[in-house]
Amino acid sequence: MVSVSAADALQKVEDLIAHGHLAEAEKIARRIAAAVPEYSAAQFALGDILERTARSDEAVAVYEAISAHHPGMGLAFSRRAMILLRRQFGAPPPPRPRKSGVAVSCNKLGFSGRFANQLLQYAVTRLYGERHGLEAEFPDWIGRDLYMIDDPFVTATLPAVTEQEADIMAAAAGDADSILAGRDFEGFFCGDTGPLKQHRTQVRAFFQPRPAIAARLQAWSRALPSHGTLVALHLRRGDFVGHDQFWIAPVAWYLAWLEAVWPGLDRPLLYVATDDSSVLAVFARYRPVTAADLGEPLAGAEFLADFHILTQADRLAISNSTFSFVAAMLNERASEFLRPQKEQERLTACDPWNEPVLLNHGP
Repeated sequence: MVSVSAADALQKVEDLIAHGHLAEAEKIARRIAAAVPEYSAAQFALGDILERTARSDEAVAVYEAISAHHPGMGLAFSRRAMILLRRQFGAPPPPRPRKSGVAVSCNKLGFSGRFANQLLQYAVTRLYGERHGLEAEFPDWIGRDLYMIDDPFVTATLPAVTEQEADIMAAAAGDADSILAGRDFEGFFCGDTGPLKQHRTQVRAFFQPRPAIAARLQAWSRALPSHGTLVALHLRRGDFVGHDQFWIAPVAWYLAWLEAVWPGLDRPLLYVATDDSSVLAVFARYRPVTAADLGEPLAGAEFLADFHILTQADRLAISNSTFSFVAAMLNERASEFLRPQKEQERLTACDPWNEPVLLNHGP
């Protein structure tokens, strides 16, 4: 638990930043971070100061340290990504001017959840805006660096509505009156995607890569060995805790499925997207390809090669993870999608546009 004195000191740091006294704020932030290293808010304040004073390398190191201690924390991930991507490709296109009238927003985009979850938050909010003739506003986020996105920045703090208070996903897809107009949407939107299915073409169109990013995606696709059927697996391990919605399916389930389907495939190639290279030995007989075989990763978006190949697979077996579920939603090629089911102890067919994003199971 963070002490009252540390919290009070952080408030002083924030006040000093607001008034432009960055040198004094940095001294206090460093003292708090040294005394209470697990206090991520102090680390974030320090990173913010370092960014404001053009010390981006130091800021990246701070955000990486936060992610090492809190791997699921979206803000550190986002800040690091934007620094590194803008260093390579320059600033993204400026946000277009806001139209007059009522808006909706997603002010925590980039703060709550990492990459694929941010895509969900963005898609639901923007779809709601477009379906109901409202401007959708967002803070700065990694999507502006990767995709052809120029939405207006948030211009006002709107009253929040959470996904516990309203079925925002269903409302985004519906034709009912815009009862959520003038609200700020909060949630991870990992529930049932069924209401969105009829708008899947529209949602996919939100995520058209910027030209420089598209060139990298094409290079990764070309780097794949010659093949017929592209089979992709996602095996997430490193930052998963192993229970509730973050449970880990046994590798044996994926292997059993491969053994059953592989002989009937045309010149198959296996791609394994994973954060734990130790699992690759299990699939050695299939000569799996990984992101490491595709060339240099994209600094700031090291995950993007995996995500892209998952969207291009002809057969896709995902993990119980937003990352591969959203990739499956954006995949227009696959003839088969599979996901692990704990009750059945195997992979089963799924429709990423008509079921829950995450399956919640106890220990």
